[in-house]
Amino acid sequence: MEKKNLKASSIYWALAIQAFVAILFLIFSSIKNNTGQFLFLLFNLFLAWIPLVIALTIRQYLKKNPWLSFKGIALAFVWICFLPNSFYIISDLIHLNNFNSFDILFDIITFFLVAVNGIIAGVISVYLIHEELNKRLKSRQSLLIVMGLFLMCGFGIYLGRYLRLNSWDVITNPLVFIFDMTNPLFDPQTQLKAFTACIGILGLLGTSYLVLWQSIEHHRGSMKI
Repeated sequence: MEKKNLKASSIYWALAIQAFVAILFLIFSSIKNNTGQFLFLLFNLFLAWIPLVIALTIRQYLKKNPWLSFKGIALAFVWICFLPNSFYIISDLIHLNNFNSFDILFDIITFFLVAVNGIIAGVISVYLIHEELNKRLKSRQSLLIVMGLFLMCGFGIYLGRYLRLNSWDVITNPLVFIFDMTNPLFDPQTQLKAFTACIGILGLLGTSYLVLWQSIEHHRGSMKI
């Protein structure tokens, strides 16, 4: 158990180092480009880490408490609301067209590094929840739930990128959030954007996660032989 915890902490340290490098790249890019307009990525990166922190909290809570409790359900709800933030940074690549770069390749690498760090943080959080689901459900059921989560993340990214909604709008502006969330059901003009965002993120993250999950399962199986 101690060895397992050591390996897990090493992963988080490696992820933190990658985030630190991404922050340094962002600062350097801002200085060289003589603009701070992309420092918003620092906040987006912070938001991307929140689901991982919540997932770790859920995992710790479930060691001694049932998931179907008020706190367990509340934590899961908050995690679901913030999960799209881990993958939202993918859509920030669109901003690369909005300014003159001192070195476009370096800025592409910087944006990609920030996005990758957020994605990895999000994927790890999904993996932690997936493991907890596997303890309580059949493997196929838990995997279907995970795929549904990625589909939901696509819709969350659509809400954030096109409608400019945030995770906390669920609490601060629930009526506006519900109206905007259901709008694609009635407005043909927004249906396509919502559909492509959902399917695109599911295709990108769902298939990538499936490969990762099967690789881990294969490794576990080979270790038992």
